Amino acid sequence: MYSDAVMTDTSVERITYRSSGLAVTGYLAKPIAPGPWPVLIWNRGGYGERGALNDLTAFLILASTAAWGYVVLATHYRGNLGSEGSEDWGKNDIDDALNLLPVAAELPSVDMDRIGIEGASRGGMTTYRCLAATDRWRCAIIHAGVTNVRALREMRSDLSAFLRQRFGHLPNSHQDRELSLRSVVDWTDLLPRSVPILLLHGTADRTVPIDQSRELVAKLVVAGHPHTFVEIEGGGHIALRDGSYQEIDRHRRRWLATYLTGA
Repeated sequence: MYSDAVMTDTSVERITYRSSGLAVTGYLAKPIAPGPWPVLIWNRGGYGERGALNDLTAFLILASTAAWGYVVLATHYRGNLGSEGSEDWGKNDIDDALNLLPVAAELPSVDMDRIGIEGASRGGMTTYRCLAATDRWRCAIIHAGVTNVRALREMRSDLSAFLRQRFGHLPNSHQDRELSLRSVVDWTDLLPRSVPILLLHGTADRTVPIDQSRELVAKLVVAGHPHTFVEIEGGGHIALRDGSYQEIDRHRRRWLATYLTGA
């Protein structure tokens, strides 16, 4: 159950901002009380309208986190829900997440020295790429994140068809390059060791199997990268549906408090 503070102590609004010359849409959730508040960039999963936030899920996901004392910004990515451009699923649209940072900097009552980043599913892929792009994050959280697109393609016919549609016209070597770009297991060394990562994954996830996180965690261990890995027993891919969000939120709240508020 979410507390009444989610409705009474936060505000949620739709936003449109500039990213690489495009008008991109998203959401902003923030506490009503004056800050300064830390900032959390939250990256959605799916593609197109599948997995996109709406006004209800923006409250359930973004405002519930804002109620803990954070300014939370989320993008729909280019080409989606009124955004200009075309979605390219993990390539140039990572700029749409990164360009939420200047949006945050223009807001009152934010502390731009305390920034975290989070992503779920495809948003995990986005988050890993954002981590490789800059080390300005204090911490990162990934829930059921995509880490190896090639392996995921082999077990999901819908994803295989999607990838063929997007990259099937390219020579095989170029296709491999595109998949590798989206697969953090191929470039774990680019993740900044100054940014601790919390990985959460349900053991019953059939959309993005837990082996996706386990493979990456094995590499993080070898690299000595600071991280915590939590396997959510019986958790599926959609935490709001199966109720595992309650356990997930306990871990998320503790992680953000440790690295963004020092609590």
